[in-house]
Amino acid sequence: MSSARLAIDGGAPIIGSRFQLRRYQLQHGIARSYDLMKTVASVVRGTTSIAAGADVGIVARVEREFCQLTGARYSVAMNSGTASLHSAYFAVGVGPGSEVIVPAYTWHATATPILLCGAKPVFCEIDPETLNADPEDIERRITERTRAVCVLHAWGNPAEMDRILEIADRHHLYVIEDCSHAHGARYRDRSVGSWGHVGCFSLQGSKAVDGGEAGIAVTDDPELYDRMILLGHNYLMGHGAEKAGTFGYGDISLGVKYRPHLAAMYLAHASLGRLERRNQRARRAWNLLCEELRDVPCLHAIAELPGSERGGYYFFVFDYRGEEGGGLSTPDFVAALKAEGVPVDLDEYRDALLHTLPVFTQLDRSKLGGGCYDPTRPLEENLWKGDLPVTEQITRRLIRFQTVLWAMPDGYVRRCAQAVKKVLAATLPVVGGTSGASGSE
Repeated sequence: MSSARLAIDGGAPIIGSRFQLRRYQLQHGIARSYDLMKTVASVVRGTTSIAAGADVGIVARVEREFCQLTGARYSVAMNSGTASLHSAYFAVGVGPGSEVIVPAYTWHATATPILLCGAKPVFCEIDPETLNADPEDIERRITERTRAVCVLHAWGNPAEMDRILEIADRHHLYVIEDCSHAHGARYRDRSVGSWGHVGCFSLQGSKAVDGGEAGIAVTDDPELYDRMILLGHNYLMGHGAEKAGTFGYGDISLGVKYRPHLAAMYLAHASLGRLERRNQRARRAWNLLCEELRDVPCLHAIAELPGSERGGYYFFVFDYRGEEGGGLSTPDFVAALKAEGVPVDLDEYRDALLHTLPVFTQLDRSKLGGGCYDPTRPLEENLWKGDLPVTEQITRRLIRFQTVLWAMPDGYVRRCAQAVKKVLAATLPVVGGTSGASGSE
């Protein structure tokens, strides 16, 4: 063990006054405030509602830009990523009597819209190397009720889409991509969102493309586009004509108002214009951090599949195995790093894996309005029962560096790596081995 005194024990922190995180966060905040001021100025000069029509103007512009980003034929801007997922499930026919396979390692909004459709989420394991849905476990969970598979590209790391599509095609299933972490990510030279039948993006304020609160869905299928419009948009007044003439009901929808606010679209447009540069800087920070930690024991960078290019970089996630080697527990390791000034936390989903949440395991949704349960099943069959040991084990070990690293100079990233080395040297009984913490680009 090292004799260097840890900051948590009263020693000097690695990251001191020269690299004050607040200063860089403030600079980033000023840039966004400028966008907000420009957005307000743009909106007050014209209408503040999409009701004037969406075939022209900022909504159409953002939709065209997402088509260009993903290579999709059609896109539909909405008021949240959750709305885009609900629209996608609705469009592919998820309803009572059906199931959707979805990883338990994701934000709840990936799965709760399945309940709104009156269907059942079936949770699957993740690959501990990539943190994305395990294709083998997906196939094991397919039944005659399975209608679709939803795949999250966790933390901007593309999932194994070619293999997942092969499984889905063989079983005649739809594939929904949750791209909320992964704006600009690519797999085998294709954008995420373009592999499945519908790709869904969150544009919430913490995402790489920031509309404050907004979302967007992309698809190549004109009938699926029409179905998403029917659920949450007015045809003529709010979003333009159907693409496939599926319904022809005119200026009407089913009553779910998913139209975005124009201010969100102005913000998203400005943010989208910076996406490529942001991803380049985040990629540099990620690779630098991985390189600095390459030979550090007990810390493993989350792997990328061959042909992958990360995007969005929602967090920089590592697998910490120090406790297995006699070192600190994961919470204590994170606390020690924070004391050194490192912007790091426990995993986002550590205590909120979906297959453990009461809304999926205990809540009797048949007593609620809105059809958010499956009337074709007894109550017990509406609820999830079961463990996911692989997902549960890996999640207890994960730590996440805040994405603010992308906005930092190289020296700051190196200081973060120094802090990791300091803490491990002071707390591991034996320092040795290799970490596998390496970037792929």
